[in-house]
Amino acid sequence: MKYFFQVTLSVFIGSMLVYALWSNIAFSTPDKGWVGSIIFLPHGCKVIFYCFFGARSLPALYLADTIGPNFMWPDEYISFTSIGSLFSLLSVVVAVETLKWSKVSTFSYSIVKKINFANYQFLIYVTILSALLNAIFTNLVFSLLNNITIDVLVIARFFIGDVLGSLCFVTFLMILFNLLRKKRLLPVVDDN
Repeated sequence: MKYFFQVTLSVFIGSMLVYALWSNIAFSTPDKGWVGSIIFLPHGCKVIFYCFFGARSLPALYLADTIGPNFMWPDEYISFTSIGSLFSLLSVVVAVETLKWSKVSTFSYSIVKKINFANYQFLIYVTILSALLNAIFTNLVFSLLNNITIDVLVIARFFIGDVLGSLCFVTFLMILFNLLRKKRLLPVVDDN
């Protein structure tokens, strides 16, 4: 696979930076740490990086998703989080491959195109479907491994947090690449 090392390293560093930013914002008040799951930015990394880099991004995303929480909260790291991370990544892969197979929307693989709904429709669909799958299956795994029942509000919070986090991450990238294009640091790509 061409550029495997470069993609893996870039995705890992980018994901860890997002984890660090998100955890500093979300857990600035430790007594209300669960509020950080309302806008879960790391899910946006999974969606964007898998959509753009495919299978080459999976090792880095898995490492960042298992190492990130351990660096941020070493005393509270739960050993089965790595299994939850695997199901979280699989939710993105299944969402992307399902949408490609169904041909509901196509993805042009260029983030430097002019901003319009057609360019980001696929990302929005992947965000919603992967958030739904992640909310259900990751919580199912956590409940089976812990022998506890997961409240419907937790599943709803996972879904909402993944959707809002992904949309915030995509919006940030849209603004960033639009500014870079205006400053002529990125080429303008025609929609043809």
